[in-house]
Formats: sequence, structure tokens, C-alpha cells
Amino acid sequence: MSSNKRRRDELIIRHKLYIGVAITLVLVTICIFATTYDMYADLSLDYVSVSDDNNNILPIPRMLNAEEIIQQSYMNTFGVLSIEKLCSIDVDSKTCYQALLLEATKENRTITVPWWLITLLRDVHIGFWNNLTIQEPPIDFCTIEKVATTQWRNVQRYLNENLEPSKSPMPVNLNATRLEERRKQAKHINRVVFLRDPLEKLLSGYINKCVTPWRRRVEGHCEPNNVFNGSDLTAQIETNRKQMFAAYVDALPLKWNIHFVPQSLYCDGLFRLIGSYDFVGYMDNNFYNELSDLVDKLGQDNKLPDAIEKVFHLKDNLAKGIENVGTETQAKSHVMEYYTAASLRRALEYFAIDYMMLDLTIPSWVNDILDEEMALFPQR
Repeated sequence: MSSNKRRRDELIIRHKLYIGVAITLVLVTICIFATTYDMYADLSLDYVSVSDDNNNILPIPRMLNAEEIIQQSYMNTFGVLSIEKLCSIDVDSKTCYQALLLEATKENRTITVPWWLITLLRDVHIGFWNNLTIQEPPIDFCTIEKVATTQWRNVQRYLNENLEPSKSPMPVNLNATRLEERRKQAKHINRVVFLRDPLEKLLSGYINKCVTPWRRRVEGHCEPNNVFNGSDLTAQIETNRKQMFAAYVDALPLKWNIHFVPQSLYCDGLFRLIGSYDFVGYMDNNFYNELSDLVDKLGQDNKLPDAIEKVFHLKDNLAKGIENVGTETQAKSHVMEYYTAASLRRALEYFAIDYMMLDLTIPSWVNDILDEEMALFPQR
């Protein structure tokens, strides 16, 4: 009897699991293969009034440019959630995001926000590992996934422990005693962060976490895993880079992975704290010069120049006199292979807060892709 009961319980559990997976797959199927984007509350279209031959006024969709998409998306997401009121400096980021989520899901809201904003606020979780504490020189470093995080952790290891940089991606945390001693000795603790273009960061994360099947299977960061890890849903499009990437961009908000969260939400909310940072660098084609500026500003009479040199080989790269198109920014060379106008518009909506609140510049290639689409579908 016990054996039969155990077998029956296992069947019930398995049945529930199948139901859960089936529901998720149905939702993702709708996201990937929907012929319209009404369910997304698409923010990348505007409407102009046009008269037909019978003087009837017809609403005609007009495709927005990149800057318009960003502005409109922000105003219809974080812009309607009283972000300044709910996320003042006095509250921690967890309280801030929970308050925004409650506001976004209130039943009596007069303005409906896109569903992906709700899942973002639900899933965002930035952990202690994004805050690197360096003893000398005294630095609080905000690290962001896919913005040279592994290299910055190696810099921290070298400065805190005087160890040779290793392949270990984990930070070396300072214990409470050393932290207290550090506070007593330091007159000022410098706050440092490096940012990256959100679209290139998204593609970099996708290429690293989603393109290789074994990495998808082992690391599990290409979420939802039951869709992008050997699912029949994506089997027919997996070899088509643009279709597969577009499918991922559409389905990404079903489960936001830490590697794809907007940079504005990192380190207790960069969108509200970025002005207090002593050094804000950018991981772009000018990255090595940015590193040189960091060394000039904070590397006096300490080992920061040695650490930067060991990890980034700064002198050699500066001596080459070329733009950085290597390990740190190689995703930029692949944007035309992966992005379509549709996936680009969707990504601009997701990361509008970064462009608006972190004052990031829209890359020139963005409008090149959008202009090609507009040439195919002339506006009336």
C-alpha cells in the first residue's frame, strides 16, 4: 500500500510540474509568435490623423525614432509611478522597488503600465556581490554584470589581499573589523562605477549566456530555462541569429535574469545616486583612456596603477593607439548580426530608464537600423 501511495504522490507531483511548464510554454509561445504587440502595450508606435479620399479621419501608425521611443517608454513606465516620491534617498532599494511594484499593480490605477515593468520590479534583486569594497585606496566600487565585472573583482583581490589576479569571479569581502578600521582611517571613500550602453550590454549578455548550448545548460542564466534550453519552441529558429535573439528579447521579461536588469537599478538605485559618485566611467571604445583617467584621479601613492595594469594591460593597450574593440566591448561588432528593428525597439523600451536617468548616449548604429525599416515602410 505504501508503495502505491508513494507512486501516486509522485504522479501527482509530476502532473503539477507538467501543468506549470505547459502554462509557461503557452505564455512564451504567445510572446514569441504573436502577430501583434497589443499585449505588450507597444510604446514604439505613435498615431497621426490622415484624411482619406472621403474625408474620413483615419489613425495611421507612425514609427518613432530612438529618442522618442525612450522618452515615451520612460513616461509610460517609471514616469507614472512617482519614482521620486517612492524612492527618495531615505529608503533602501528593496523598499523602493516593492513600493513601485505595489503602485504598478494597484487595481484602481487609471494608467496601465506594460506587463514587463511589473515583472522587472518583481524579479530585480541586486546582491552584495555587486558592491566591491577596496581598502586602499578607499573605494566603494559598484560592479554591473557584463561591464568587466570579473576584471574588477580581480582588481579588488589584488588591492585587498595583494594576490595575483586569478580567474575566480568571486569578490574578496572585508570582514567587519577591517571595514571599521578602514572607516576610521579614510577621510573620504571614493564611489566608482563604470556604465555601458544598455543595448550592447544586452547583446553581450545574450552572446555569452545564450548562444552556446552547453553554457545555457550549465549556467542556467538564459531564462526562462524551459524555453531556451533545448525547448521545441525555439528549435526551428535557433540557427537564425536575428529570429532567436528577437525571441529572447520578447520573452526575457517572463524571468528577468541579473545579467539583463537595467543598470539604473543597481547598487541601491544608480538612477537616484549617480550624482554622488566620484568617478563615472564608460566601457566603450574609449575604455582604456577611461581607465587611465581613473588611475590619474585615484592612483596616487597606492597600488591602484599596478592593479589596473595587471588586470587590463593598460600601458600596452594605450600604446597601440586604437579604440577598444577587444574583450570588453566586442558585442558592438555583432549588433547588425543580431538586432532587428523590432527587437531594437523592444530593448529601447526596457532600458529607457538607463538612457534617461544615467544620461547615456544612443549609439549611432541604432538609428541606422531603424532608418532601414522606415525606408521599407515609408511614413504617410
